This record gives sequence, C-alpha cells and structure tokens, in this order.
Amino acid sequence: MVSAAIFAALAFTYLLNIPFGYWRADAKRRGKKLEWIAAIHAPVPLVFAARMLAGATLIMIPIFVAAFFLGQLTGGRIKGRISEVLEETGKCLIHDMRLLLSKSGEDR
Repeated sequence: MVSAAIFAALAFTYLLNIPFGYWRADAKRRGKKLEWIAAIHAPVPLVFAARMLAGATLIMIPIFVAAFFLGQLTGGRIKGRISEVLEETGKCLIHDMRLLLSKSGEDR
C-alpha cells in the first residue's frame, strides 16, 4: 500500500517536471544541448529530497523515474500545443500561458 506521503512525493515529482519538460522541448527545438541537459537534471535534487522525505524505499525508484519522465513528456506536449496557437513561444510555461490567456481574451 502506498502511503499518502509517497503519493504526494510522486505527484510533486510529476508536477515539478512539467515546466522543466516545457523548457526541454524549447531547448531541443533550438539545438541547445547544454540547456536540454540542464532541463532534465535540474529537478533531480528536489525529486531526490521529496523521495527521501516521503520515506520511499529503493524499490520505488522506478515509479519515481516514471513520474519524472511523464512530467517531462507532459511539458513537452504542452509546448507543442501552445506553439500551434502562439506565433512565438519562450522557455517559460507560466509566461507563455499568460500570453495564451491574453490572446484568447483578445479573440472574444
């Protein structure tokens, strides 16, 4: 049975990686390898800390890895969807969401 703390750490891992996946997708499109590597590895210490604080065992690492990469994948897909609507996107999910919302307000 998964405890509430472990479930919260998994949710944190997934949600934390969405903006990093968004950033990674931008770096991939522009061919910036160092930025792409940073977008993948920057959240690792926070995920490690969350896993340790939740008391997850080593057996649970594959589940955390899956949550990590699902968050990265989700962020990349969000980047693709926003790129379809906005002419120019940046590296920051929050900034681009604000632009998207302001654009949808103008269209009304």
